[in-house]
Amino acid sequence: MTDNRAVREKRCDDDRIERVLSAQQWRVLRALLDERSVSADPILRKAEMLDSGEYLTICYELHHVLLPELADMGVVEFDRFEDEVRRGQRFDEVRRSLEQIADDHDK
Repeated sequence: MTDNRAVREKRCDDDRIERVLSAQQWRVLRALLDERSVSADPILRKAEMLDSGEYLTICYELHHVLLPELADMGVVEFDRFEDEVRRGQRFDEVRRSLEQIADDHDK
């Protein structure tokens, strides 16, 4: 019985991490609408609680997968040494779409 509970809890943890991860690119781009640069730290909503291991997982994916993908598209510039994300050369191409979609898109 406890094995089933552990599996359910693990699945809930995985789902929570996946929801936060899937929203990170969107949240970074939305933040760049208002600022020319933002920290490369994960952007969490008030209700999102992560333990230290989950937070490290999000950081790793953000720095090694998600931000490099946006940088490859030219939408952002990701400076690993400064831990900063700036608008890329092609940011204005996605700006209009970002402005038209509601901010609560990732809830």
